[in-house]
Amino acid sequence: MKNMLEFFIKYRALIGIILLLVLLYLAEPSATSITIGFFLIIAGTAFRGWTAGFLNKDTELATKGPYTLTRNPLYFANFILGLGIAVSGNTIYTYAIFVFYYFTFFPFLMAIEHHRLKKQFGEKYDEWAKKSNVFLPKIKKVDSSFNISLYMKNREYRLLFYSLFVIAVLIFQYIRLTRAS
Repeated sequence: MKNMLEFFIKYRALIGIILLLVLLYLAEPSATSITIGFFLIIAGTAFRGWTAGFLNKDTELATKGPYTLTRNPLYFANFILGLGIAVSGNTIYTYAIFVFYYFTFFPFLMAIEHHRLKKQFGEKYDEWAKKSNVFLPKIKKVDSSFNISLYMKNREYRLLFYSLFVIAVLIFQYIRLTRAS
């Protein structure tokens, strides 16, 4: 079982890309689903981008910006982004793929991350964790400044391009379907 879990975690990005391609193939977007999905995709992408500006991986514990709202802002942003893609796809299959992928990988990843950070940062992690929600962000004012160099270092700009590409594919899928009917 452990080897299977390690396999899925190691290849989660590849599995995600394959499932995204299947999702895009099965999509039957409407103007409404693309519009709603677009805003969710952009919101998820923006939240991930904002988060990347506070994350100095494996060097320091991120506790500012979105990390004051939730312990897992990247996973929360992925949820919003994935939901946007599923909504845009507009079929039971797109929702099923999203639910399967997200809930197969992300709860395990959050648990692994929790144990890794607790081990690496100890008491500092425990104190911070008491003040922040595990997943859903707290609604409160955040008074930290975004660091563009961390955003670039984390190469989060790539997700913006991928997101725009997915939206474009869904729009072309919508145009193709409306012309065929």
